Amino acid sequence: MRHVLIFAKTPHSKTPYDQWLEGSGIEPVILTTEEYAEGYRAQGLPHVHAFDDYDANQLVEKTALRLARTHQVEAVFARAEADVLRAAQLRDVLDLPGQRTASALAFRDKVVMKDHLAGGAVELPRYRLIDSAYTALEFVEEHGYPVVIKPVSESGSLGANIIRDEAELDAYLSRPWRGTSQIESFVEGPMYHIDGLVVADEIAFIHPFQYVNDCLAFRDNDYVASLPLVQGDPTYDRLVAATRAVLDRLPTPANTAFHAELWITPDDRVVFCEIASRTGGGMISATVKYAFGMDLDKEWLYAECGLPMTFDRPAYRPAGGLNIPPSYGVLEHLPVGGEPDCVREAAMAGAPGQVFNGGVKSGLFLAGYVVAGESEEEVARNMEMVATWFAEQTKWRPVATEGDAR
Repeated sequence: MRHVLIFAKTPHSKTPYDQWLEGSGIEPVILTTEEYAEGYRAQGLPHVHAFDDYDANQLVEKTALRLARTHQVEAVFARAEADVLRAAQLRDVLDLPGQRTASALAFRDKVVMKDHLAGGAVELPRYRLIDSAYTALEFVEEHGYPVVIKPVSESGSLGANIIRDEAELDAYLSRPWRGTSQIESFVEGPMYHIDGLVVADEIAFIHPFQYVNDCLAFRDNDYVASLPLVQGDPTYDRLVAATRAVLDRLPTPANTAFHAELWITPDDRVVFCEIASRTGGGMISATVKYAFGMDLDKEWLYAECGLPMTFDRPAYRPAGGLNIPPSYGVLEHLPVGGEPDCVREAAMAGAPGQVFNGGVKSGLFLAGYVVAGESEEEVARNMEMVATWFAEQTKWRPVATEGDAR
Protein backbone atom coordinates (compact mmCIF):
# COMPACT_ATOMS: atom_id res chain seq x y z
CA MET A 1 0.00 0.00 0.00
CA ARG A 2 1.30 3.45 -0.94
CA HIS A 3 0.86 6.36 1.47
CA VAL A 4 0.38 10.13 1.37
CA LEU A 5 0.81 12.21 4.52
CA ILE A 6 -1.91 14.85 4.87
CA PHE A 7 -1.97 17.85 7.18
CA ALA A 8 -5.76 18.00 7.54
CA LYS A 9 -6.95 21.21 9.16
CA THR A 10 -10.46 20.73 7.82
CA PRO A 11 -13.36 18.47 8.81
CA HIS A 12 -13.88 15.17 7.00
CA SER A 13 -17.16 16.48 5.60
CA LYS A 14 -15.20 19.11 3.65
CA THR A 15 -12.15 17.02 2.71
CA PRO A 16 -13.03 13.28 2.63
CA TYR A 17 -9.52 12.20 1.67
CA ASP A 18 -10.27 8.50 2.10
CA GLN A 19 -13.21 8.72 -0.31
CA TRP A 20 -11.19 10.69 -2.85
CA LEU A 21 -8.38 8.12 -2.74
CA GLU A 22 -10.61 5.04 -2.72
CA GLY A 23 -9.45 2.53 -5.32
CA SER A 24 -6.20 4.41 -6.01
CA GLY A 25 -3.98 2.12 -3.95
CA ILE A 26 -2.95 5.14 -1.83
CA GLU A 27 -3.81 5.35 1.87
CA PRO A 28 -3.92 8.70 3.70
CA VAL A 29 -1.97 9.28 6.91
CA ILE A 30 -3.88 12.09 8.66
CA LEU A 31 -2.59 14.73 11.08
CA THR A 32 -5.42 16.92 12.28
CA THR A 33 -6.91 18.91 15.14
CA GLU A 34 -8.61 17.37 18.17
CA GLU A 35 -11.82 18.95 16.89
CA TYR A 36 -11.77 17.16 13.54
CA ALA A 37 -10.12 13.87 14.43
CA GLU A 38 -13.30 11.95 15.23
CA GLY A 39 -14.75 12.71 11.81
CA TYR A 40 -11.80 10.94 10.17
CA ARG A 41 -11.68 8.10 12.70
CA ALA A 42 -15.37 7.43 12.16
CA GLN A 43 -14.52 6.37 8.60
CA GLY A 44 -12.33 3.57 9.92
CA LEU A 45 -9.11 5.25 8.83
CA PRO A 46 -6.18 3.49 10.53
CA HIS A 47 -3.79 6.45 10.66
CA VAL A 48 -5.38 9.50 12.30
CA HIS A 49 -3.30 11.58 14.72
CA ALA A 50 -4.86 14.48 16.63
CA PHE A 51 -3.26 17.51 18.29
CA ASP A 52 -4.46 20.34 20.47
CA ASP A 53 -3.24 23.87 19.67
CA TYR A 54 -2.61 22.48 16.19
CA ASP A 55 -1.19 25.59 14.51
CA ALA A 56 1.55 26.16 17.10
CA ASN A 57 2.12 22.61 18.37
CA GLN A 58 5.52 21.46 17.09
CA LEU A 59 4.72 17.86 17.98
CA VAL A 60 2.79 18.00 14.69
CA GLU A 61 6.11 18.29 12.85
CA LYS A 62 7.82 15.65 15.01
CA THR A 63 4.99 13.18 14.45
CA ALA A 64 4.82 13.97 10.74
CA LEU A 65 8.51 13.16 10.30
CA ARG A 66 8.17 9.87 12.18
CA LEU A 67 5.06 8.82 10.26
CA ALA A 68 6.52 9.83 6.92
CA ARG A 69 9.53 7.63 7.53
CA THR A 70 7.52 4.74 8.98
CA HIS A 71 5.07 4.65 6.07
CA GLN A 72 7.57 5.70 3.41
CA VAL A 73 5.15 8.32 2.17
CA GLU A 74 5.43 9.32 -1.47
CA ALA A 75 3.78 12.71 -1.15
CA VAL A 76 2.82 15.36 1.42
CA PHE A 77 -0.42 17.33 1.07
CA ALA A 78 -1.44 20.49 2.95
CA ARG A 79 -4.31 22.79 1.96
CA ALA A 80 -4.38 25.18 4.96
CA GLU A 81 -2.28 28.32 5.24
CA ALA A 82 -0.98 27.20 8.64
CA ASP A 83 0.36 23.98 7.09
CA VAL A 84 1.95 25.24 3.87
CA LEU A 85 5.36 25.96 5.41
CA ARG A 86 5.54 22.89 7.70
CA ALA A 87 4.68 20.64 4.74
CA ALA A 88 7.35 22.27 2.56
CA GLN A 89 9.95 21.88 5.30
CA LEU A 90 9.08 18.19 5.64
CA ARG A 91 9.55 17.70 1.91
CA ASP A 92 12.96 19.34 2.23
CA VAL A 93 14.00 17.00 5.05
CA LEU A 94 12.88 13.87 3.19
CA ASP A 95 13.62 15.08 -0.35
CA LEU A 96 10.04 14.50 -1.44
CA PRO A 97 8.42 16.02 -4.53
CA GLY A 98 6.24 19.10 -4.19
CA GLN A 99 6.58 22.65 -2.92
CA ARG A 100 9.81 23.34 -1.03
CA THR A 101 10.52 25.93 1.67
CA ALA A 102 11.76 28.72 -0.60
CA SER A 103 8.60 28.50 -2.70
CA ALA A 104 6.35 28.29 0.37
CA LEU A 105 7.91 31.45 1.82
CA ALA A 106 7.40 33.29 -1.48
CA PHE A 107 3.69 32.48 -1.31
CA ARG A 108 3.31 33.03 2.44
CA ASP A 109 5.56 35.94 3.47
CA LYS A 110 4.06 39.08 1.91
CA VAL A 111 7.39 40.92 1.80
CA VAL A 112 9.32 38.03 0.25
CA MET A 113 6.41 37.70 -2.19
CA LYS A 114 6.56 41.35 -3.26
CA ASP A 115 10.35 41.25 -3.47
CA HIS A 116 9.99 38.49 -6.07
CA LEU A 117 7.41 40.50 -8.01
CA ALA A 118 9.11 43.91 -7.84
CA GLY A 119 9.96 45.17 -11.31
CA GLY A 120 7.60 42.72 -12.98
CA ALA A 121 4.57 43.19 -15.18
CA VAL A 122 2.07 43.68 -12.33
CA GLU A 123 2.04 46.89 -10.31
CA LEU A 124 2.66 46.67 -6.56
CA PRO A 125 1.73 49.10 -3.79
CA ARG A 126 4.69 50.78 -2.13
CA TYR A 127 5.71 48.52 0.76
CA ARG A 128 8.30 47.95 3.45
CA LEU A 129 9.07 45.40 6.15
CA ILE A 130 8.53 46.91 9.60
CA ASP A 131 11.62 46.26 11.70
CA SER A 132 10.76 48.95 14.26
CA ALA A 133 8.24 51.70 14.89
CA TYR A 134 10.66 54.09 13.19
CA THR A 135 10.16 52.23 9.90
CA ALA A 136 6.41 52.90 10.02
CA LEU A 137 6.96 56.56 10.89
CA GLU A 138 9.48 57.03 8.07
CA PHE A 139 7.15 55.29 5.58
CA VAL A 140 4.28 57.62 6.48
CA GLU A 141 6.54 60.65 6.26
CA GLU A 142 7.64 59.56 2.79
CA HIS A 143 4.33 58.33 1.33
CA GLY A 144 1.61 59.89 3.50
CA TYR A 145 -1.72 58.46 4.64
CA PRO A 146 -3.61 56.21 4.31
CA VAL A 147 -1.45 53.14 4.81
CA VAL A 148 -2.09 49.53 5.67
CA ILE A 149 -0.15 47.65 8.34
CA LYS A 150 -0.59 43.90 8.36
CA PRO A 151 1.24 40.72 9.40
CA VAL A 152 3.55 39.29 6.76
CA SER A 153 2.26 35.73 7.07
CA GLU A 154 -1.38 35.69 8.16
CA SER A 155 -4.47 35.07 6.05
CA GLY A 156 -8.07 36.27 5.92
CA SER A 157 -7.13 39.88 6.75
CA LEU A 158 -6.20 38.82 10.29
CA GLY A 159 -4.33 41.65 11.97
CA ALA A 160 -4.73 44.06 9.03
CA ASN A 161 -5.15 47.72 9.97
CA ILE A 162 -6.03 50.63 7.70
CA ILE A 163 -4.31 53.72 9.12
CA ARG A 164 -5.84 56.97 7.87
CA ASP A 165 -4.29 59.58 10.17
CA GLU A 166 -1.88 60.12 13.04
CA ALA A 167 -4.45 59.28 15.71
CA GLU A 168 -5.04 55.85 14.12
CA LEU A 169 -1.29 55.33 13.80
CA ASP A 170 -0.85 56.16 17.49
CA ALA A 171 -3.62 53.72 18.37
CA TYR A 172 -1.88 50.98 16.38
CA LEU A 173 1.58 51.74 17.79
CA SER A 174 0.22 51.55 21.32
CA ARG A 175 -0.88 47.95 20.68
CA PRO A 176 1.00 46.64 17.64
CA TRP A 177 0.80 43.16 16.13
CA ARG A 178 3.25 41.00 18.08
CA GLY A 179 4.64 39.20 15.06
CA THR A 180 6.45 40.51 11.99
CA SER A 181 4.50 43.07 9.99
CA GLN A 182 4.75 45.12 6.82
CA ILE A 183 3.46 48.55 5.88
CA GLU A 184 2.16 49.47 2.44
CA SER A 185 0.29 52.24 0.69
CA PHE A 186 -3.49 51.94 0.76
CA VAL A 187 -4.98 51.09 -2.63
CA GLU A 188 -8.41 52.43 -3.57
CA GLY A 189 -10.77 50.35 -5.65
CA PRO A 190 -12.69 47.07 -5.64
CA MET A 191 -10.81 43.89 -4.83
CA TYR A 192 -11.02 40.70 -6.84
CA HIS A 193 -9.85 37.18 -6.08
CA ILE A 194 -8.59 34.79 -8.70
CA ASP A 195 -8.60 31.08 -7.90
CA GLY A 196 -7.24 28.15 -9.78
CA LEU A 197 -5.06 25.09 -10.07
CA VAL A 198 -1.65 24.36 -11.55
CA VAL A 199 -0.99 20.77 -12.66
CA ALA A 200 2.34 19.66 -14.11
CA ASP A 201 3.48 23.30 -14.47
CA GLU A 202 0.38 24.27 -16.50
CA ILE A 203 -2.68 26.20 -15.33
CA ALA A 204 -5.49 23.65 -15.44
CA PHE A 205 -8.16 26.04 -14.11
CA ILE A 206 -8.35 29.78 -13.42
CA HIS A 207 -11.26 32.12 -12.77
CA PRO A 208 -11.65 35.64 -11.33
CA PHE A 209 -14.29 36.68 -8.79
CA GLN A 210 -15.38 40.06 -7.44
CA TYR A 211 -15.82 40.54 -3.71
CA VAL A 212 -19.21 41.73 -2.51
CA ASN A 213 -18.44 43.99 0.45
CA ASP A 214 -14.72 43.95 1.23
CA CYS A 215 -12.43 41.60 3.12
CA LEU A 216 -12.73 43.65 6.32
CA ALA A 217 -16.54 43.71 6.34
CA PHE A 218 -16.57 40.99 9.02
CA ARG A 219 -15.29 43.57 11.52
CA ASP A 220 -18.58 45.43 11.13
CA ASN A 221 -20.58 42.19 11.48
CA ASP A 222 -21.32 42.35 7.76
CA TYR A 223 -21.00 39.45 5.38
CA VAL A 224 -18.14 38.81 2.96
CA ALA A 225 -19.15 37.30 -0.37
CA SER A 226 -17.91 36.93 -3.92
CA LEU A 227 -19.29 36.40 -7.41
CA PRO A 228 -17.62 34.88 -10.50
CA LEU A 229 -16.93 37.27 -13.35
CA VAL A 230 -18.26 36.12 -16.70
CA GLN A 231 -16.05 35.84 -19.75
CA GLY A 232 -16.60 39.00 -21.71
CA ASP A 233 -16.52 41.17 -18.59
CA PRO A 234 -13.95 43.88 -19.36
CA THR A 235 -11.91 43.02 -16.27
CA TYR A 236 -11.92 39.22 -16.75
CA ASP A 237 -8.99 38.90 -19.15
CA ARG A 238 -6.92 41.55 -17.36
CA LEU A 239 -7.20 39.78 -14.02
CA VAL A 240 -6.38 36.39 -15.54
CA ALA A 241 -3.38 37.84 -17.39
CA ALA A 242 -2.08 39.56 -14.25
CA THR A 243 -2.39 36.38 -12.20
CA ARG A 244 -0.57 34.38 -14.87
CA ALA A 245 2.23 36.96 -14.80
CA VAL A 246 2.45 36.67 -11.00
CA LEU A 247 2.63 32.87 -11.15
CA ASP A 248 5.30 33.05 -13.85
CA ARG A 249 7.50 35.33 -11.75
CA LEU A 250 7.15 33.45 -8.44
CA PRO A 251 8.75 30.04 -7.73
CA THR A 252 5.41 28.35 -8.36
CA PRO A 253 5.24 24.61 -7.56
CA ALA A 254 4.55 22.16 -10.38
CA ASN A 255 1.26 21.23 -8.68
CA THR A 256 -0.64 23.72 -6.53
CA ALA A 257 -3.91 25.47 -5.98
CA PHE A 258 -3.69 29.25 -5.80
CA HIS A 259 -5.73 32.10 -4.39
CA ALA A 260 -4.72 35.59 -5.57
CA GLU A 261 -6.12 39.01 -4.71
CA LEU A 262 -5.85 42.08 -6.95
CA TRP A 263 -7.36 45.56 -7.03
CA ILE A 264 -8.58 47.59 -9.96
CA THR A 265 -8.15 51.25 -9.05
CA PRO A 266 -10.50 54.13 -9.93
CA ASP A 267 -7.99 55.15 -12.64
CA ASP A 268 -8.12 51.59 -14.05
CA ARG A 269 -4.80 50.15 -12.88
CA VAL A 270 -4.48 46.49 -11.84
CA VAL A 271 -2.55 46.39 -8.55
CA PHE A 272 -1.33 43.28 -6.76
CA CYS A 273 -2.40 42.55 -3.18
CA GLU A 274 -1.22 38.98 -2.43
CA ILE A 275 -1.30 35.34 -3.50
CA ALA A 276 -1.32 32.03 -1.62
CA SER A 277 -0.38 28.53 -2.77
CA ARG A 278 -3.58 26.96 -1.47
CA THR A 279 -7.30 27.00 -2.07
CA GLY A 280 -9.27 30.06 -0.97
CA GLY A 281 -10.96 30.16 2.41
CA GLY A 282 -14.58 30.51 3.35
CA MET A 283 -16.99 29.19 0.71
CA ILE A 284 -14.69 29.76 -2.28
CA SER A 285 -13.88 26.10 -2.96
CA ALA A 286 -17.51 25.07 -2.54
CA THR A 287 -18.59 27.82 -4.94
CA VAL A 288 -16.03 26.76 -7.55
CA LYS A 289 -17.24 23.17 -7.23
CA TYR A 290 -20.90 24.10 -7.74
CA ALA A 291 -20.41 26.73 -10.43
CA PHE A 292 -17.70 25.04 -12.49
CA GLY A 293 -17.69 21.38 -11.44
CA MET A 294 -14.06 21.71 -10.31
CA ASP A 295 -13.24 20.28 -6.86
CA LEU A 296 -10.00 22.17 -6.37
CA ASP A 297 -8.88 20.30 -3.26
CA LYS A 298 -9.54 16.85 -4.72
CA GLU A 299 -7.85 17.60 -8.04
CA TRP A 300 -4.89 19.19 -6.26
CA LEU A 301 -4.52 16.08 -4.09
CA TYR A 302 -4.62 13.90 -7.20
CA ALA A 303 -1.90 16.01 -8.82
CA GLU A 304 0.33 15.71 -5.74
CA CYS A 305 -0.18 11.94 -5.73
CA GLY A 306 0.44 11.55 -9.46
CA LEU A 307 -3.16 10.58 -10.19
CA PRO A 308 -5.03 11.76 -13.33
CA MET A 309 -7.47 14.65 -13.13
CA THR A 310 -11.21 13.91 -13.17
CA PHE A 311 -12.41 17.42 -14.11
CA ASP A 312 -14.54 17.34 -17.30
CA ARG A 313 -15.68 21.02 -17.52
CA PRO A 314 -19.49 20.79 -17.18
CA ALA A 315 -21.70 23.76 -18.05
CA TYR A 316 -21.25 26.84 -15.86
CA ARG A 317 -23.93 27.56 -13.24
CA PRO A 318 -24.09 31.09 -11.75
CA ALA A 319 -23.41 31.02 -7.99
CA GLY A 320 -21.66 32.95 -5.25
CA GLY A 321 -20.13 32.21 -1.90
CA LEU A 322 -21.58 33.94 1.17
CA ASN A 323 -19.71 34.08 4.51
CA ILE A 324 -21.59 35.45 7.52
CA PRO A 325 -19.49 36.24 10.61
CA PRO A 326 -20.64 35.74 14.18
CA SER A 327 -22.03 38.63 16.18
CA TYR A 328 -21.22 39.45 19.81
CA GLY A 329 -22.75 37.49 22.65
CA VAL A 330 -24.19 34.06 23.34
CA LEU A 331 -25.63 32.27 20.34
CA GLU A 332 -29.13 31.09 21.30
CA HIS A 333 -30.49 29.88 17.96
CA LEU A 334 -28.78 29.03 14.67
CA PRO A 335 -31.06 28.34 11.68
CA VAL A 336 -30.24 24.92 10.27
CA GLY A 337 -32.59 23.81 7.53
CA GLY A 338 -35.37 25.80 5.94
CA GLU A 339 -32.95 27.96 3.94
CA PRO A 340 -34.27 29.91 0.94
CA ASP A 341 -34.57 27.83 -2.23
CA CYS A 342 -31.54 29.52 -3.82
CA VAL A 343 -29.15 27.96 -1.28
CA ARG A 344 -27.24 25.02 -2.76
CA GLU A 345 -24.89 24.28 0.15
CA ALA A 346 -24.76 25.38 3.78
CA ALA A 347 -21.98 25.06 6.36
CA MET A 348 -22.18 26.00 10.03
CA ALA A 349 -19.24 26.70 12.33
CA GLY A 350 -20.99 27.20 15.64
CA ALA A 351 -23.67 25.86 17.95
CA PRO A 352 -26.19 27.32 20.40
CA GLY A 353 -24.63 28.12 23.74
CA GLN A 354 -21.31 29.26 22.32
CA VAL A 355 -19.99 32.75 23.05
CA PHE A 356 -18.63 34.83 20.18
CA ASN A 357 -16.83 38.14 20.01
CA GLY A 358 -17.56 39.09 16.43
CA GLY A 359 -15.66 38.14 13.29
CA VAL A 360 -12.00 37.16 13.39
CA LYS A 361 -11.01 36.56 9.75
CA SER A 362 -12.71 37.06 6.41
CA GLY A 363 -12.68 33.33 5.65
CA LEU A 364 -13.91 32.20 9.06
CA PHE A 365 -17.68 32.28 9.28
CA LEU A 366 -20.53 31.33 11.56
CA ALA A 367 -22.61 30.41 8.52
CA GLY A 368 -21.46 29.85 4.95
CA TYR A 369 -23.66 29.37 1.90
CA VAL A 370 -23.34 28.65 -1.79
CA VAL A 371 -26.11 30.74 -3.34
CA ALA A 372 -27.37 30.19 -6.89
CA GLY A 373 -29.41 32.18 -9.40
CA GLU A 374 -30.19 32.46 -13.10
CA SER A 375 -27.61 35.23 -13.54
CA GLU A 376 -24.84 36.89 -11.54
CA GLU A 377 -27.19 39.80 -10.86
CA GLU A 378 -29.81 37.45 -9.42
CA VAL A 379 -27.13 35.68 -7.36
CA ALA A 380 -26.12 39.02 -5.83
CA ARG A 381 -29.74 39.77 -4.92
CA ASN A 382 -30.18 36.28 -3.52
CA MET A 383 -27.09 36.59 -1.34
CA GLU A 384 -28.45 39.77 0.20
CA MET A 385 -31.77 38.01 0.76
CA VAL A 386 -30.10 34.99 2.41
CA ALA A 387 -28.03 37.27 4.67
CA THR A 388 -31.20 39.09 5.73
CA TRP A 389 -33.01 35.78 6.33
CA PHE A 390 -30.12 34.52 8.46
CA ALA A 391 -30.05 37.71 10.56
CA GLU A 392 -33.79 37.46 11.19
CA GLN A 393 -33.64 33.77 12.14
CA THR A 394 -30.53 33.87 14.36
CA LYS A 395 -30.96 34.75 18.02
CA TRP A 396 -28.34 36.21 20.37
CA ARG A 397 -28.26 37.37 23.96
CA PRO A 398 -25.64 39.40 25.82
CA VAL A 399 -22.94 37.69 27.83
CA ALA A 400 -24.42 38.27 31.28
CA THR A 401 -22.71 35.81 33.60
CA GLU A 402 -19.33 34.19 34.16
CA GLY A 403 -20.94 30.92 33.15
CA ASP A 404 -21.45 32.28 29.66
CA ALA A 405 -17.81 33.12 29.05
CA ARG A 406 -15.41 30.74 27.43
